Amino acid sequence: MSENVKQPCVIACVTPQESCARLIEAGARIAAEENLPLVVLSVFKESSGLNANEGGALENLFECAKRFDARMNVYFNNSPALVVAVASKKLGAVNLVTGFPEEGSSGFISRIHEILPDLPITMVDKESNEYRIMPVNKRELEEIKLQSVH
Repeated sequence: MSENVKQPCVIACVTPQESCARLIEAGARIAAEENLPLVVLSVFKESSGLNANEGGALENLFECAKRFDARMNVYFNNSPALVVAVASKKLGAVNLVTGFPEEGSSGFISRIHEILPDLPITMVDKESNEYRIMPVNKRELEEIKLQSVH
């Protein structure tokens, strides 16, 4: 397969926490439903690198990804939302799985949604409940707006 040909996939974004295994599991389920491969991404701040605790958690997440035949990519960059958006575009993501933002979150999900408004995002909370941000068909939205005016 040519490197320029994107194969659609589902992407799960994880941080180095054991609890992120639920994101890989949700991503694997969605990927299986769509008959697509799963890719797991993790982005670390360039300046901080990996500490021993994060390295151990990341190794466990790598093993979890392997159970689902998922490839895991780790990046070091100070703009994680931008890295995930670019990787999602390059890899042909059809769904992005993330954790559910907590109060005082960094705005990671909203930034990705601003950059890639047509990419469905599935957020998974600590109890493994899923919430989705689905793209809006702009033409349908305009038709609804016109109908509501008349």
